[in-house]
Amino acid sequence: MTDGNEATSDSIAQNPRGAQDIDDHQPAEMDEGKVAEAAADAREGRALAGGGTSIAVASQEVVDTEDAAEVVSATNESTTAVSLLVFGDGPDPREGGVDELQEIISHDSNFVWVDLSDYTPDDLRTMAELLGLNRVAVHVALSPWQRPRLDSFGDHYFVAATVARIDHSTFRIQAGQLDLFVGKNYLVSAHKLPLPFRDNIVARSRHNPELLDLNASYMLYIVLDELLAYYEELSEEVRGNVEAAEEQALSDPRDTFLQDVLRLKRYVFALDQLVEQHRQVFEAFLRPDFSFVSGQEVDVYFRDLDNRLKRLLDTLRSTRESVNGAFEIYISHISHRTNNIIRVLTIVSTIIFPMTLVVSFFGTSFKGLGIYSTSGFVAMIVILVVMVASILAVLKQQRWI
Repeated sequence: MTDGNEATSDSIAQNPRGAQDIDDHQPAEMDEGKVAEAAADAREGRALAGGGTSIAVASQEVVDTEDAAEVVSATNESTTAVSLLVFGDGPDPREGGVDELQEIISHDSNFVWVDLSDYTPDDLRTMAELLGLNRVAVHVALSPWQRPRLDSFGDHYFVAATVARIDHSTFRIQAGQLDLFVGKNYLVSAHKLPLPFRDNIVARSRHNPELLDLNASYMLYIVLDELLAYYEELSEEVRGNVEAAEEQALSDPRDTFLQDVLRLKRYVFALDQLVEQHRQVFEAFLRPDFSFVSGQEVDVYFRDLDNRLKRLLDTLRSTRESVNGAFEIYISHISHRTNNIIRVLTIVSTIIFPMTLVVSFFGTSFKGLGIYSTSGFVAMIVILVVMVASILAVLKQQRWI
């Protein structure tokens, strides 16, 4: 879990002097020019939706949040992967270099997608200098995990989304952050760990001629669309896990079944909460005052994203109810098994009690009585057999056995 000592862009915007803390590698005392620049960056930003670091208490036991970029890059053995995909120079997109980035975006006929994976803080700061990215947005991207958010910074805007990485063996979730900087003729995607659906984004971008006309916002749509597709796949896997739990509850539940169901329930709830946190951001895309999308040609695509998100949330909610159903099946199965055990014990007790009474009667010793003979013993055995047979016949007639 992340601690609460990191600053958010909201707090920076409310207190421009807090912009001094945007760059953790700068000296404690900044010159007046840098302070003024940071304060100006904070003032020009406008938070439209989301933000914060809170996670529901019920989810905290199964969710691990991503650390700051400096911590992740220090512990990650892989090297930084920076890729540029340039559109507009020809019929097909081509790979580009960082040194030609400014030249590429200076032409309106071009569009470039920059993808930063396993990056270091200096990698993102270098890209921010080349593209003029807002310092507040860069600070948010370098900080530990935060909830999905949408911020506008004049000529570009910033989107943060959550990528849930699943450990199926333990039902644990790592909440990672996908940061998207969207401006004229460019989109920068920055993620501290590799994206599980990056290849799908590359394939779609290479086969979508609409990118040349609809530009950066359409590329953003492709990324978010693949993010939703990724969550839909996770939802299907979760439903499979729930169905398996239902079958186990009905057939042969283990002694640890209750613990497994509780862990599965928290896992499904956490996944639902991580997806639900995107709702405000997806709705904010369609706000009339968000001119990058609202009223543009890509508006219809983002409306489709909003509808898909709502359907996904409905599916996850129904899955949560299914987990409760698995628990109820388990309780019913245990109750049925307990009833069978009690029924057998009751039958045994019903048979043994009159037999005990008869044996006790014949076991009473009185001199001179004729029952204490061979014929008396035979009579006792006959009485016991007839009594047991009669009891069993009555129980069978009542359909208790």
